[in-house]
Amino acid sequence: MAKDWRGGDRVEVERVVSGAAVYFPAIVVSEPSVRKNLVWVEHEALVVGGSVRMKEYVVPTRLRPSPPFEPNRSFKAGDEVDVFREIEGCWVRAKVTAVLGDSRYIVRFNGENRPETEVDHFNLRMHREWEDGAWVPSSLPQGNYLESIHKGIKLKIKCRQRDDQYEKGAIVEVRSEDEAYKGSWYCARIVSVLGDGKYIVEHLSIKRDGDVSIPLRDLVEAQNMRPVPPQALLSVARYEPGDEVDAWFNKRWWIGRVSKVLGGGSKYLVYFSATGEEPIVLHFNLRPRKDWINGQWINPSKEECCKPLSKKLKSCERAVKGFNKGMMVEVRSDEQGYEGAWYSGKILNYLGENRYIVEYQTLRTDDERELLTEEARGSDIRPVPPTLIQRACRYELNEDVDVWYNDGWWSGQVYKINNNYTRYGVYFKTTDEKLEFEYSDLRPCQVWRKGEWTRP
Repeated sequence: MAKDWRGGDRVEVERVVSGAAVYFPAIVVSEPSVRKNLVWVEHEALVVGGSVRMKEYVVPTRLRPSPPFEPNRSFKAGDEVDVFREIEGCWVRAKVTAVLGDSRYIVRFNGENRPETEVDHFNLRMHREWEDGAWVPSSLPQGNYLESIHKGIKLKIKCRQRDDQYEKGAIVEVRSEDEAYKGSWYCARIVSVLGDGKYIVEHLSIKRDGDVSIPLRDLVEAQNMRPVPPQALLSVARYEPGDEVDAWFNKRWWIGRVSKVLGGGSKYLVYFSATGEEPIVLHFNLRPRKDWINGQWINPSKEECCKPLSKKLKSCERAVKGFNKGMMVEVRSDEQGYEGAWYSGKILNYLGENRYIVEYQTLRTDDERELLTEEARGSDIRPVPPTLIQRACRYELNEDVDVWYNDGWWSGQVYKINNNYTRYGVYFKTTDEKLEFEYSDLRPCQVWRKGEWTRP
């Protein structure tokens, strides 16, 4: 029996792994369209890039509703159950083989060559099949389960007061969680209020891939939303170098600083700290930057990047090339054996005299408990290369490339290519090594010089 899925429905995505069905919890972001019979879902337990929930198109027949939640169900040896495996982020069928104390059980996974496993009660549920629009066995309490509920079990239910900040139909701005657009805000309309500070929104300027007639939809939390700034805050006759602005670019609002006035004030060079880009933006596509804090629009605090970094940087127009707090960058290593490697980092603080505190994103302290933080010179820092230059169709012999190796980007030169351009041999001059890599581990080598990306 087919089911009509709607935005906000809690579902499970079925996949077959090693011949057995497993189920991944997700939320429907948008229902299938007439032209493309696919459902756009956001996974609850699968993430990409370390923090962003994975989204994908799913055939409706691979979806089923989330099974009933039964926190007080007890289990006994021989019960068919589903076990939630947190590492994979999915429910897997198993059988209870023993009952331990403290609400723990021993289970054996069906059809898998792995030892029996000890699991917590909250990672178990009764196994059910979704057939003809109903759960089998039924989710209604029966037999011993019904008796157990009446044996003095007390339920403490805490009702949470609804505290939704935005109404259905409201026009808002949403902070992008997509790695390629991080730091930007897109315009959207709220199409569904889910409660607990969660909403389904529909992009106003961005359409779904492959179908320009259907707007893209996202599941968004209130902390990543803000109202549209009132027009009274946005009228400025002219911007000056160093002014903080929001710039409408690539169908989104980006935070930037004016670095140069062009055309008598009709257009400007604007520097985006999040991407390191500096496009030309027309005056009517700019607005003064405002922050939405505690229900009010306020002017942003002045960043130290607009102060001279040294006596040589006498104007804000040049100082704007510095690095803002929170900006994602790449930091060059000067440690012996790692010379010339660039590591992903984040600016934590500016110390003055062109020196910064950076937090590495792939390097950790000796005890592996925290991300490594160090002081770095501005000359050893560069922005993250824009996505437009992070991939080439293919690489040629003797071409300079960057290679992802040992948690960083290393510069080398292609010396060998396989027949279908999927593997490359790369020579590293700094270490006098020759190693082979997959195509996905390479990117074009780019040099950050005088505020611009250029080929070496």
